[in-house]
Amino acid sequence: MKRFLLYQSECETKDFVITFNEKILNELGLEKHQELTLTYGKRKQQVVVKVHSLLDEERVFISSNIKTSLLIDLDVKYEFSLKNNELIIGPVIGLLLGKTETRLEKNLHHYVIYTMLYEQINGVLFVFSEDQIDFDEEKISGYIYDPSKENNWRKADLPFPGAIYRRVELASPTLKKLNNCMGKSFFNSNYFDKWQFWKWLEPCHELVENLPKTTKKINLHAVDEFIDRYKGAYLKPKSGSRGKGIHYIEKEDEHYIISKNYEDESKKITTEEMRSFLRKHYYYLLQEPIRLHTYENRKVDYRVILQKNHTGFWQCTGMIARFGQTNAISSNFKANGFARDGISALKLQFGYDELTAFNKYQEIVRICTKMAKRVDQVGGGYADLGIDVGIDEDEKIWVIEMNKRHDHDFPLMIKDRKMYYLVKSNPVLYAKYLAMNGFNDGS
Repeated sequence: MKRFLLYQSECETKDFVITFNEKILNELGLEKHQELTLTYGKRKQQVVVKVHSLLDEERVFISSNIKTSLLIDLDVKYEFSLKNNELIIGPVIGLLLGKTETRLEKNLHHYVIYTMLYEQINGVLFVFSEDQIDFDEEKISGYIYDPSKENNWRKADLPFPGAIYRRVELASPTLKKLNNCMGKSFFNSNYFDKWQFWKWLEPCHELVENLPKTTKKINLHAVDEFIDRYKGAYLKPKSGSRGKGIHYIEKEDEHYIISKNYEDESKKITTEEMRSFLRKHYYYLLQEPIRLHTYENRKVDYRVILQKNHTGFWQCTGMIARFGQTNAISSNFKANGFARDGISALKLQFGYDELTAFNKYQEIVRICTKMAKRVDQVGGGYADLGIDVGIDEDEKIWVIEMNKRHDHDFPLMIKDRKMYYLVKSNPVLYAKYLAMNGFNDGS
């Protein structure tokens, strides 16, 4: 893809004019004196196309009123994309990475990792925080990636971008406004908990077969039903992560036995004590316990990283298995746990040969991709998910949880820097796909 430098025309004019070299004009499929819509991020302006035979091919001139109207930054190289009679200048990509500018500014050096493939991206790639959004003026005060600067960033006022990737908690009013004005181009926009995930997938008979039964009815009757049917029950926080706050409940004669994750001792309680315990955890979920296939008394689960990239389609960026702490009630490892890449872990855990492990790997990816597509369809736009999968003693695959703001550092647990770089880069490549294909109409 050709890259272009934009220059502000020195000629004063009331018209909104964009001027090309004749060869580039022809390559873009434009005509002299054509009127079209020029799009830069979320801003649009009707302009007239002109041609100048003496211009260098990579130089494009815009009138000063275009620069002012669209808030165009002239210090980066851009690409053009023509969709019907709309010419998109870009990409203009925003990474929403902080709650406050103060915090964002302190962490700017950490965000350079998102720019690794900038030579493939071009345009404006900027990071910003929630408090830098000005909805009244429809602009954002952000930090543009600029390798010519000592710290790689420079501050600028920018229009709402062609795509936004969210990696931070947001206030409800901010979230609502961003969804309204960005539409499909605001991805990983809506966070969901374990209950919402279950409700989205429960109607799909094909998918629910690979999900543990879940209910938000937290009472003694529901617990007894789960124990009668599944020989036990998990009590989990709706929004918990890393195995925190998980309890396993089973029954022995007339008493209940509760085991909490990462704690060595379990406690035996009476029926009345159990009622009291459940009342204190009314906002939790009950979930069917999966009898995971263990390895040396360690629970094992698989983190499947599904992302969209420059193609716009879901792909598996990687799979990492976590071999949990010995005798823990979940596979989230601490202390003496360890990790392996997906194929190696399947061979280690089940004794599979290379082909069998590969086929199982592909089966896991297929199931996770179907679920990701469903969540994408009913929950809004997603492009970056971490899905936790377990395999039971009968080698059946179970999807335990879907994480919408997953830990990008997981590949470093297996010292796979290539996977790590892909995990960081794919959402930016997908953002370019959105921004340059016109998915920025708020619909």
